[in-house]
Amino acid sequence: MKTSGIAAALLAATLLGGGGTPAQKITSRPTPLAPAADLSKINAGKVLQELQTASVATTAPDGQEITPLTVIVRFLQLSPGQVSQLEQLLQARQQNLVPRVQQLQALGQQLDALLNSGGNPAQVGVTVIQIHALQQQIAQVQQAFLTQLGTLLDAEQLQRLQAVQIAAQLQSILPAFQLIFPF
Repeated sequence: MKTSGIAAALLAATLLGGGGTPAQKITSRPTPLAPAADLSKINAGKVLQELQTASVATTAPDGQEITPLTVIVRFLQLSPGQVSQLEQLLQARQQNLVPRVQQLQALGQQLDALLNSGGNPAQVGVTVIQIHALQQQIAQVQQAFLTQLGTLLDAEQLQRLQAVQIAAQLQSILPAFQLIFPF
């Protein structure tokens, strides 16, 4: 698939520093991981699905089952102790996020019903305020997770994770670059 090939190339270029330049020793810790940009665009159904399928294994070409956690562990080159801590962080985040995301989904449906039925403007306002409060709570849980994850990783691992974050942000514009990279 062209898009995944381009994403892989961008990620490799970012990780390898563009090639030809001498490696530099990282003397200071990279900047922390950035939080989610726009809370109003949280898709509760998608978030729930991703949280619930995060441990689903896929089969690699060599027949091995690979989970997303396995990919993360290998890519970031985590030690066994870091893997254990990451699993604990992921579990705690899931326990905090799932009820909030479910409530956000229910409030979104409630808001749709109120708007479609010409509901009481005061009820609409209260529901919007509740949705916003939940979005803030979800963002706080995620930011706390990212902060804890950042302290768990060494500088090189954090830099790799930030490269993935940049690649994920670029994913939406990659199809346009097929004009430049057709193959």
